Formats: sequence, structure tokens, C-alpha cells
Amino acid sequence: MEIVEKCIEQGIFLHPDAKQKLEEQEDPSQLIDKILKEYNFENPVLLPKHIEQYTTKNPGKPKQEKKVESITPKKPRKPEKKETTKKEPEDEPEPVETQNGGIEVVLDVTGRSECEGELKNFYNYFNDRYEKIKKEITKRNGMRNARPVEAVKRGKEDVSVVGIVNEVRGTQNGHKLILLEDMTGEIPTLALKNRDVYSKSEEVLLDEVIGVRGALSDGSDLLMLDDIVWPDLPLSGGKPQSKGDGYIAFISDVHFGSTTFLEDAWNRFVNWLNGEYGGPEHQELVKNIKYLCIAGDLVEGIGIYPGQKEELKTVSITEQYREAARQLKRLPSHINIIISPGNHDAVRQAEPQPAFDEEIQEVFVGEMDNITFVGNPSTIKIAGVEILVYHGRSLDDLIAELPKRSYEKPAEVMSEYVKRRHLAPIYGKKTPLAPENKDYHYVDKPDIIHCGHVHKFGVDQYKGVNLFNTGTWQRQTKFQKKKGIKPDPGRVVLYSLENHEPKIVKFCN
Repeated sequence: MEIVEKCIEQGIFLHPDAKQKLEEQEDPSQLIDKILKEYNFENPVLLPKHIEQYTTKNPGKPKQEKKVESITPKKPRKPEKKETTKKEPEDEPEPVETQNGGIEVVLDVTGRSECEGELKNFYNYFNDRYEKIKKEITKRNGMRNARPVEAVKRGKEDVSVVGIVNEVRGTQNGHKLILLEDMTGEIPTLALKNRDVYSKSEEVLLDEVIGVRGALSDGSDLLMLDDIVWPDLPLSGGKPQSKGDGYIAFISDVHFGSTTFLEDAWNRFVNWLNGEYGGPEHQELVKNIKYLCIAGDLVEGIGIYPGQKEELKTVSITEQYREAARQLKRLPSHINIIISPGNHDAVRQAEPQPAFDEEIQEVFVGEMDNITFVGNPSTIKIAGVEILVYHGRSLDDLIAELPKRSYEKPAEVMSEYVKRRHLAPIYGKKTPLAPENKDYHYVDKPDIIHCGHVHKFGVDQYKGVNLFNTGTWQRQTKFQKKKGIKPDPGRVVLYSLENHEPKIVKFCN
């Protein structure tokens, strides 16, 4: 641990093989002090070859590292090597907690946050992201023999590399330049405008992890691209093996406390769940609804957007949650409710967001005992069905960066989460991310991804993953009107735990 911290203090990243070689020495701490004091680093990566120069019998004067011409990144380098050695997720599973109604909380930052805003947090965060996604990319055809950047030598042979995107820009000749980096260095790659790979290059996002294949240009380190590979899920192997029956209802963005809250539509929904609205077929259906999952923005919050105060019915955040508790108490007691926060809720804005704090939870606990509070994002299991609940704030970034995606089809935008195996691939735009030591936005193999945030409704399926964006219970605000967003309110997705098919129920035209 000490040798890692010494490297971090000097702005040097420690290659994992170099760390192992250091730990094999008689006095690793004294050796790392000597290396950091004497060696002239052109690139801020401590490699095994640097250690070897100090561990031979007659090392002599350390060699100076050869200068390699490279493109200067616009942003600081991403940290490469984890501070501590961690097992892969399958070797060290997250503790599973069983909540109301047999709800299993598989992954959630609540009570596990380690973020202190220090360099080591960024260091660990980006490496956890890189290692998880690299593992998936190297399963793909043509990427199994991916090399570290340092191992890519000049020549014409075909090579494959996995890296984090540090820069994407067009060239004067209309080509696309993508600068990739891994723990050993950086490599510029080029997608020529007259090749098929160019269309893929237009979908590359900053900070995401991708694989590339190509050949080095004559006498340089520029990699001419033949293909770009994302860590996409393989084709679906079938529906989940459910262990139960009944339905899960999905909603989001209720916004209690706003003058634009659609009370009539909400009352119809409540009456419907109680068997007091709809015909005999609906009355039979609602008896089998066992769960209600809410993907954030339970209340309107305060100070979220310009001019919001004019549209607040309740100006106290505590009173907004008390109203939410009163409304949820109207639902049948046999329905187990899962609540995840969003950017309007009273939790930290940076994701991953923890569940509501105890003070807010007590407002609900005093009214009912059938609520499970989880963070954002979180992974839960219900009767064997794995559900990734995420409010969806990063949808704004994806729609802004991907010309083929729009707010009109939010579930299609959500397919990018599966393709890129990440809920927030872009770091530092509209989606604030806290650098936890573990990346909670990694997308494994869920059966359902449930989002909200954009107030648009959509249901889709991609690679066997059901994608639900469940709209809102709020009519258009002045801010949304200014932005040209026309919401889809009062809609519910019902998911059958028996046949794994979704139904849509509307309570608002």
C-alpha cells in the first residue's frame, strides 16, 4: 500500500507487474524512494523494466527513457492501476440483502461509499471501469489477443488494443482521430473517412472503454483502424428463470409537491390498484400486482431548475416527503414498494446516489412497513429476475452526443447502456459522478433496466434486456416547454413474473 501511495504523490502510475516485482524485493519502500528520486520519467508510468535496472548486480547509471512523440491530451490522464488488488466481481460477489417481500439488493452504494474526492479515488474508479469492460471486450472475436499500448511496436502487423477514449476529434482531411490510453501509455488511432469503420467512429464517446483493431502506419505509432469493438452483450440466451408469479409495476418521476403534479391521473392509478377503477378483468389483474418499483424523483425537490419556485405547491422538502408517504399509504398493503432516488430527491447529486437518509426514511416507516429504499443505480432481484434501477440522468448526455438518438424514443437510447456496458460512459458533462473506488455504473447482465428522468415513455428490448422508461406523473413545466420537452404522463409498465412480458396501462391521455 505504501509504495502505491508514494507513486501517487509523485503523479506516477504503478504498473501491476512492476508492483509485484517491487513487493518481491527485500526493502520495497527504500527501492521505490530511490527510483522516484533518480529516474527521469518521460511518461508517468512505472514499468517492470524500470525496476529491473535497479535490481541487477551492477545497475550503473539508470537509463533515460526514450522520448516518444504523442498527441497531447486535452484532459488529464485517467488513472490506470488500482490502488489495491481486488478480485474480479464473480470471485468476490457483493453481499446480497433480503428485504420486504423477498427483494434481494444485489448491488447498491448505500452504506458502502468510499469516495473522499482524493486522487486515489479517481485512480481506482477508472481502473475498475477499465478492467471490468476490458474483460468483456476481450471475449469478442478479434480481441482475444489484445495487447497493452506499450507492446504495440512499429510495423505493419495487425494489432488489437483496449483502451479508454481520451480524445475524439475530426482532422482537417475529414478523418476521425481517437486517442486511446491504458495503464502503459497512449496511442493515436485514425478512422479514415472512406472506410466502413468511419461510421462506427462517429459513435465513440469520450471516457468510454472500447477495443480497436488495425495496423500501424509506416514508421509511426499511428494505428489505422479496421474496426471498433464495444463490449456489447451477446445475443440473448432466453428469458430469465422466474421463481414466482404475479406482476411488478414500474413508474418514475412522480414529483409530489409540484403544482404540475397530475393529481387526477394519480388518483385513477391508486383507485385502480385498489380494484375501484376499471372493469372485472382489471380488478382481477391488480390482485396479482405484488411489487411497485419507482425509479427516482419521488418528489419535486427545491432549487432544481430556474424558476422552479413558482411551480412549487409545497416549499418544504420534508413536507413533500410527508405527502409522498401519505399517497403511498393509499396503495394496497400487499404491494412491496421499491424507491430509488433521482436528481430532484434530497440526496447527494453525484452518482452513485445512496438511498434516502434515515430522517427521510422515518417519514415513511411511520406510515408503512412495505418499502425498500435503494440507491441510484442499484441492482435488485425479484423472484429470480434481475432489475437494474437507474434514474437515467446520463440520457441527456447520450442524446446530446449521439445524433441518431432522441428524447422521443428513450428506451432506444437505453440500449446504449447495454452496448457500452455502462450507465454513464461520459465523465464530467451533465451527469455528475462521484469517484468511488468501485464503478457502480457498470452494466452486467440484467433482465430489466428501468429508468425515468426524461419524462418520455418507452418500452423496448435489446439483446434480451427489457428496457423501460416510464415517463412521469407531472404535466409540462415552464422549463420543459422552453426546452421543447413534451412529457408522456400517467403510464405504468406491468411485467409478468410468469411469462416475462410487459403490459402498458395508461391513466392519462
